[in-house]
Amino acid sequence: MTATPDFVVSTGDFIAEWMEDAGVNGAELARRLGVSSKHVSELLAGKATLSAELAIALERVTGVPARLWNAYEAGYRDDLARRKTPGQIDAAYREAKQFPLAYLRKFGFITAPARDKARTVEQLLALLGVASFDAWRTTWTLGSVAYRRAAVGHDNAPALAVWLTLGERHVREHEVPEFDSERLRALIPVLRAATAGDPLEAVEQAVADLHEAGVVLCFVPAVPGLGIHGATRWINRRPVIQLSLLWKCDDQLWFTLFHELGHVLLHGDKALYLNGEKNHAEDEADAYASQVLIPDDDAKRLPPGRDVQAVRAFAAELGIAPSIVLGRVQHTTKDYAWGHELRHRLDFKPHTTREAHERETEQG
Repeated sequence: MTATPDFVVSTGDFIAEWMEDAGVNGAELARRLGVSSKHVSELLAGKATLSAELAIALERVTGVPARLWNAYEAGYRDDLARRKTPGQIDAAYREAKQFPLAYLRKFGFITAPARDKARTVEQLLALLGVASFDAWRTTWTLGSVAYRRAAVGHDNAPALAVWLTLGERHVREHEVPEFDSERLRALIPVLRAATAGDPLEAVEQAVADLHEAGVVLCFVPAVPGLGIHGATRWINRRPVIQLSLLWKCDDQLWFTLFHELGHVLLHGDKALYLNGEKNHAEDEADAYASQVLIPDDDAKRLPPGRDVQAVRAFAAELGIAPSIVLGRVQHTTKDYAWGHELRHRLDFKPHTTREAHERETEQG
């Protein structure tokens, strides 16, 4: 198991090791380097910084290349900068606990165990792309990215920020063509027809087809307690649709996807749209998804109640998944206790999400 060391090795330690091997004391080394004995003492104690000029002088005296002395010094100063007192670590970890650490560990985005507070904090900050939690608050509250500012106003801002950040990672890892609204509109009936097929194959094809239209579709597991089915925002002038599979069934997946596509086609590119909130834009996106999947004229002919065969037949007539018809009938009748065999269950497996992304920080 890799552990964070509780000590640092100074450049002076390496110099002292050479002195012992060479049989040279501090006064003699000072004479050879042309510096004071006090300076050598401070260098050996790690109090004085090794300059580039002194590294060259050490090369001449010891035969060890200056680049190695400079590397020792850089590593030592970096270790010093990273060292924190137990009180500082505890304070940072208290802030880290506001974020969904168990969720991040479950899916492998944080590998440090809970007992390793320092590495947990470091990995969380690296995931968020900030140097400190103060920097995170400033970035998400005052930064230039509008959807981040909107996210900070959410009741569970740390959880939402983590979920959205994981979507941002996906965008950074893929080159996306320019957004083509006409191509997207032409895709809508194709995507609708695909709902009748195998959900996993259909989703894979939808990701590829939407990519060609300049739309990013990514899947990030739901954060417990967040209650968000999906989100739409624009990054680098491309719409990004992020789905959580919150209810883990195919009818909700398809309805949420068309809901988010409604935002792309109906609404502007400045806002963050969260499926699960209550506002006019969300109502319009709901209406768009409903109309695309089961148009109003067809909705008048929905099966009246608990008739699985009628649902299958009507779905086949419309050319969509039976689960979508089932969901609409249940929503209309408020009777949700039947027809579950028509649904396909979809879920993420722990660690598969992490494996889909290259780790951006070195472990250990």
